[in-house]
Amino acid sequence: MNPALVLLLLLAAAPALASHQWGGVDICETRKDIMPPDMHPSQLPESESRGALVLQRYCTQCHYLTGPGRHTREEWTDVLRRMDALMGISHFYRGLLGRVAMPDDAEKAALRDYLDRHALKALPPPASGTPTVGAERAWRAICGDCHAAPDPRAYPETAWPALLARMEARRGVMARQPLTGAQKAAVEDYLAAAWGRPTVSGSGHQGATLPLPSAAASREDPAGRLISLAAFFGLAALGVWRWRRNSGRHPGEGRGPEHVLDSGLRRNDN
Repeated sequence: MNPALVLLLLLAAAPALASHQWGGVDICETRKDIMPPDMHPSQLPESESRGALVLQRYCTQCHYLTGPGRHTREEWTDVLRRMDALMGISHFYRGLLGRVAMPDDAEKAALRDYLDRHALKALPPPASGTPTVGAERAWRAICGDCHAAPDPRAYPETAWPALLARMEARRGVMARQPLTGAQKAAVEDYLAAAWGRPTVSGSGHQGATLPLPSAAASREDPAGRLISLAAFFGLAALGVWRWRRNSGRHPGEGRGPEHVLDSGLRRNDN
């Protein structure tokens, strides 16, 4: 396959390319709606473990530190695959895209184990044909505006007040509308019902007719996406031009892109 096509496909496959380096564009600021909000390392679970340290060292090269609870275990599998591909391209074209260090196999294994153990524990989907109503509908819509709706009983009941306060603050960072009083009450109703306590509203159904956030609507910003990715497609074109210019100077000309990438990485690492 043409190396230019490989590069462009990888770039297009990512929802966004977060970086504080590439092309002078800070995607964490220009695409707040999809980028992870910044967090202090001390907020990570087992913050001194090897997995947490790997997360801090490598992931923050391109975007703000994110916690393992941002994605489910299944989601992390896909996220890690995409990030590994993007880091490989960044490393290969580091003269244009900035220096990016790559984790070794042991570090990748430590990170994978860490994310698996602390990934978001999602609420099971409703039974087929069963509509969600009331506070559950509000819970799924409000939490799902940023990530999968968590299972309340998968976390200690005493942890929820701090979790809710943190998530409400992050809604503002991620360019989400603040919750109304009725929406907050619906969330508290759902948590109370999950733990067998009396609901805040006394009915537990006030979420049935609430105007709820739409995850799809909040992320629809074609113009912003094009602007934020323009620098990267420009750099990709420069990278392809650079590869074509150098291809005649190295014995790897005419071979597949895997060989070109591998040989380029070896040259860069020398």
